[in-house]
Amino acid sequence: MFTGIVEAVGKVIELKKTGSESRLTLTNPFGNGIGRGDSIAVDGVCLTVESFDAAKITFFLSEMTLKRSIAGRYSTGREVNLERAMAADGRFGGHIVQGHVDTTGVVDSTKKIGQGIEIRVKFDSEFSDFIVKRGSVCLNGVSLTTAEVTESDFTVSLIPETLAKTALENSLISGSAVNLEFDIIGKYIAKMVNKRENGSDFESLLAKL
Repeated sequence: MFTGIVEAVGKVIELKKTGSESRLTLTNPFGNGIGRGDSIAVDGVCLTVESFDAAKITFFLSEMTLKRSIAGRYSTGREVNLERAMAADGRFGGHIVQGHVDTTGVVDSTKKIGQGIEIRVKFDSEFSDFIVKRGSVCLNGVSLTTAEVTESDFTVSLIPETLAKTALENSLISGSAVNLEFDIIGKYIAKMVNKRENGSDFESLLAKL
């Protein structure tokens, strides 16, 4: 599990494609603070460390990961947001992030506001039940709070600290694709409401818990 609080920024060294799969190699900002088999969120995608040394980390990317995220579009030198899995005794600074990207969105517009930036992101309306105004969304691995929400877009504000500690400022230009993971609590509630509206006996299910 992750929190959407970025620990470090890495850079893409290589994206090597092999058929429908790939291996992604990044610079290693964690040194020996990681191990083989560890989970690391890369722009919000939970990946497993396949190998590493002091200079680099390599991950295997499955066909599904490439389809559901922006990972297959990486080019050498691109900066990515990195977060190691949360320790059991760690602080919960953001919100519950699984590292399971729901879909990709597209940056529709950016606007400078004081020292921060407001961005609007378009997404497929089929996910509209999972996002609410003043709710949480994970964008490229960063936990953010929505300011405005419609059926097909939302806006978020990036404060100076977020811009300084993440790779968002350089990657969020109009037309760029982004990874989106919606709040897991909202997804469970939406599913339960849908079952209730379609005839499931929600109260009896709860009574069995």
